[in-house]
Amino acid sequence: MAGRLSGKVAIVTGGGSGLGRAISLAYAAEGAAVVVASRDSAQDSEVVGEIEAAGGVAHAHSLDVRSQSAVEALVEETVARFGGLDVFVAAAGIDVRRSPVREDRYIAKLEPEDWDVVIATNLTGTFLSARAALPALAERRGSFVAFTSGTVRHPAPGLGAYVASKAGIEGLVAVLSQEAAGDGARVNLLQPGGVTDTGFFGPEVSAERRAAMHRPSVIQECAVFLAGDGSRDVTGASLDAAAWNAERGIDPCGCPGCASRSGDQPPEAAAYRL
Repeated sequence: MAGRLSGKVAIVTGGGSGLGRAISLAYAAEGAAVVVASRDSAQDSEVVGEIEAAGGVAHAHSLDVRSQSAVEALVEETVARFGGLDVFVAAAGIDVRRSPVREDRYIAKLEPEDWDVVIATNLTGTFLSARAALPALAERRGSFVAFTSGTVRHPAPGLGAYVASKAGIEGLVAVLSQEAAGDGARVNLLQPGGVTDTGFFGPEVSAERRAAMHRPSVIQECAVFLAGDGSRDVTGASLDAAAWNAERGIDPCGCPGCASRSGDQPPEAAAYRL
């Protein structure tokens, strides 16, 4: 498939669902070969099937980002299969889901094992991904994209582990972008720009509330930009996809907030309230 990412090879962790799925589909539509990697093989295979049905190239890879050997194997196998690596999107991420009651996730009640699994998946998983991918990315002046969240600036009760993990990712990218610059790879942060309707939310969230959220497609155009040659001089940046879209007069999302927002409007704190 011809497109803005023709000839590029991309790995998307968490690529079988939510924002990762949206990015996987967008990259394939723009001509990239995409490795869809997550712990849910069925979801990964479904996304690969959708890409292949549309004429694209994709491969599913079962992955736990908390495992150093598993992440290293993912990169090695991708390079062996496709000849190199141009883009790595670290979209795998979770929050504490032990209880749908927010008060049960307050720091005072948070179980240490719940904290550990969120930090290990979100923050350590991003570290392990960068550590494994950056040498291959540097060979092709590639792009590493890590996920942050607007909740770092607009925190809410019950999100202690999640917000801490995302704040840590921001610090990690600030350092990584400087360390990798001399090798030719770029490292940037990406977020949707508000609460997005993904599997992050359970049945306790009403249909009315979901209807007001961003769609996962809000992330696609900005993610394509970070993967493409047009962002080769961009590193150490933190991009808000909804704001980026508004500045360019595009609306791949179609949610009420995006439809009414203009490019000079900053994100509102309300956009991050759960």
